[in-house]
Formats: sequence, C-alpha cells, structure tokens
Amino acid sequence: MKGGDEEMTVNQKELAQCLGISSRRIRQLREDGLFELAREGRGYSLEKCIQEYIDYKVNAETGRRASISKEQIQAEHEEVKMKISKLKLRRLRQELHEAEDVEAFLSAMLLRFKNRLLSCPSKLAMEIAGEQDINTIILTIKKELSAALEELSEYDPEEIDGQKPAAFEEDAGENEEEYEDPEEESGE
Repeated sequence: MKGGDEEMTVNQKELAQCLGISSRRIRQLREDGLFELAREGRGYSLEKCIQEYIDYKVNAETGRRASISKEQIQAEHEEVKMKISKLKLRRLRQELHEAEDVEAFLSAMLLRFKNRLLSCPSKLAMEIAGEQDINTIILTIKKELSAALEELSEYDPEEIDGQKPAAFEEDAGENEEEYEDPEEESGE
C-alpha cells in the first residue's frame, strides 16, 4: 500500500484483499461504475473505494440501484436521444439508409443487370450476323457489355429510400421476354 499526504492509494489486488472480494469482482464493479481510479491514474483511493463499496452493499440490501444515479440515467438517456437524432439527420441527408431499402434497391438493380445480360446474346446475334471484321465484332460486344455494366453504377439515394420509383419496374418484363432459357424449356 502506498501512503500519501492526502489519501492512501492501493492497487487492484490490495483493494480486493481489503474488501474481502476477488480482483475479478473489483474489475466487474469498476465496469459498473464503482471504484474510480485515483487522480494520478495509478491505483484506487482506499477511503473512497471502501465508502463506495459500503454504499453499494447497503443499496443492494435495500433493493436500490447502487452504481447508477439518477443523473447518470438521465445523461445516458440524453446520449441515446442524441445518437438517434444524429441517425435521423443522416437519413434525412440521405447518408444513411434502412437495410430493407438497400436490399430492395440492390435486388432491383441486380435483376435489371441480369435481364440486360440475358438479352445480350439475341441482341448481339442480330447486330453482328454476317459481320466479317473481328474488330467490329469485338467493339460491338464491348459496347453492349459496357451498357449492361452501366446498370451497376447507377446510385440514386432517393430511389434507395423508396421516394422515387425504380426505372426497372416499367421495363423489367421487356428483357425477360427476349430471353428464353433452353434449360427451362427442356424441363431440367
């Protein structure tokens, strides 16, 4: 134990011995708000810790909460309210989206992309049929694939939040009709 002019400081093990509890229990109680470290950040003020522990035990016996005061509860409540307000503000600024809105947006976007890709073979077959120049064929295929990949780069926060109707709803059926899966027809 270390002695000082003002107060006696002890380490965790010494405090546990003085109170007749384990060092682990000291850590638990500290996490619950008891036993603040001394000013220097090293050790515990023995006098304050003993008084806090006595109060804690008395309050525990009488059924009152010992570690959390009314002010602490109010402070925690205000902190939670502040966090909720910040999240609402981020949502209004469209910096934050609900998980279900993001899932719906991504599902719609990927469905549009899938339909666009599945329509490529029939569309490209018509465009490059009879073409002899390999560079022209490659350029046509690249152009169509780039247009299909463009579906993945479209981000609109209003569409994610469901404030703006998705474009795919109007033409989702168009691309599906163009592509017929041979596996589905054969019953596989």
